[in-house]
Amino acid sequence: MTLTSDMEPKVLILNAPDKAPSDSVARLKEMAEFYSIEQASHDAVAGRIAEAVKEKGPFVAFIVFINWWSRPFPWPMDEALVGPLVETGCKMFSAGGAGYDFVDVKYMSSKGVYYANTPKMPALRTADSTAMMILQALRGSSEREADARAGKWFDPSKPLAKDARCSTLGIIGMGNIGKLVSEHMQHFGMKVIYYNRNRLPPDEEKGAEYVSFEDILVRSDVISLHCPLNEDTRHLFNKEVFNRMKDGIIIVNTSRGAVIDENALVEALDSGKVLRAALDVYEFEPQIHPGLIASKHTTLFPHAAVANETFERDQQMEILLNLESFLKTGKPMHVVNDVS
Repeated sequence: MTLTSDMEPKVLILNAPDKAPSDSVARLKEMAEFYSIEQASHDAVAGRIAEAVKEKGPFVAFIVFINWWSRPFPWPMDEALVGPLVETGCKMFSAGGAGYDFVDVKYMSSKGVYYANTPKMPALRTADSTAMMILQALRGSSEREADARAGKWFDPSKPLAKDARCSTLGIIGMGNIGKLVSEHMQHFGMKVIYYNRNRLPPDEEKGAEYVSFEDILVRSDVISLHCPLNEDTRHLFNKEVFNRMKDGIIIVNTSRGAVIDENALVEALDSGKVLRAALDVYEFEPQIHPGLIASKHTTLFPHAAVANETFERDQQMEILLNLESFLKTGKPMHVVNDVS
């Protein structure tokens, strides 16, 4: 797929790339004509897209610089939202984040349209946060901090911290983030086992052992989730799966909330089957299950694992690199779907 028109291509953007280096934006503006619409609800943005196509189109690409601090988000990115773009020849869509469960990829693939994500930007940041959360859960730091803030001294009747050097970490999903978490936690002396759709090449395992899903459940002291959310992984961790785990396990999730059945997790926490849970993502964001909030055995973050002072800049740069690659070659850098 190549761009052959002699006319300057037009690109529709949602929100201006206000954090990306100005020279990078200027370089791309020499390659394409940019038109901007503002973030709003799904239906409002759908109307703005339809109006932009009618008045300024057609567009070759639609890229999204989401304002993570402003809701509502315009998702899902489905036919109702982007249909006018697709039907008038738009061939590339890109938004921030490694996950893309908010995108109707099947629809885009059926229309010969690319969707490109930003897998590099979140990887190290999420892996760093995951390592912190694993250590916090091993040590029960949230409960100890709550005691200190309440004026209570060390309570030896509560479970002592688990020793990372004597613990096994089970990783579900050994992609970019999973591999980084494995390396991080081996530095703390943890034994790492992993389950993935396919075994990694030996030179990429770097000390981690490939095992079955069942082995993860019965051998792990800590399970860390790094799989995408799809039809196969929704409620992958449910009541029946929790029952098959060893007692006193720790659950860490920085992937997608709905990979876990939260009702089942709360029940497992209340029973002691799960000793502690550290979570950055939730099934019904931005709502957090009241049982998770009430539990003394949870460490909770508001989907902020990637949120440091440079993430917006780097995410916008990665989206712009997808666009630049598409304008030059007809294919974005980080394609998630096959349109051949």
